[in-house]
Amino acid sequence: MQKNVLLITTNLFTIFFIAGCGYHMIKPDEKTVYIEPFSNHTLQPEIDLYLLKNLKKTLAQSPGFITVSRRNEADIFVRGKIQEFTRNPEFISESDSIVMASYKVKVSVEITKNGTTQKKDIVQVYFMELSEKLKTDLLLDDITKKISQDIFFHLINSDEK
Repeated sequence: MQKNVLLITTNLFTIFFIAGCGYHMIKPDEKTVYIEPFSNHTLQPEIDLYLLKNLKKTLAQSPGFITVSRRNEADIFVRGKIQEFTRNPEFISESDSIVMASYKVKVSVEITKNGTTQKKDIVQVYFMELSEKLKTDLLLDDITKKISQDIFFHLINSDEK
C-alpha cells in the first residue's frame, strides 16, 4: 500500500513539476515556427503589432505548430510585409457620414522550410459597419485575426508539400 501511495505521489510531483516549469512535450508531427515581426509599409500605425500578436495566438490555439522565440530553433520561418491598408467608404448616410467602409489589406508573406521559401500575397477586403463608438484597436484586432487565419492556412499548405 505504501509503495502505491509513494509511486502515485512521485508521478504527480513529476507531472506538476514539469507543467509548472513551462516544459511541454512536443508531438513528433508538430513543427516549430519562428515569426519575425512584420514590417509595416502603410500609414496605419501598430497594425504590424496586432498582426504579430494574433498570428502567435492563432498558432498557439491550433494543433500542429508551436512558436519559438529563436530562429535557429525553428523548423519553419515566417516573415512578411504589410504593404497596403486602405479604407473606402461604402455607404454614406444622408448627413454625409460614412456608415460602412471597406478595408483593403495586402500582406506579403514568406514561409521558409527546409531551405525553400514560398512567397504568398494575401489580399483581403473586409467590410465593417462604422459607428461613433468604433475604436481603432478593435478594428485592427478584428482585421489582423482574419489575416492570421489566412497565414495559418498557408502554413498548413506549405507543411503538406
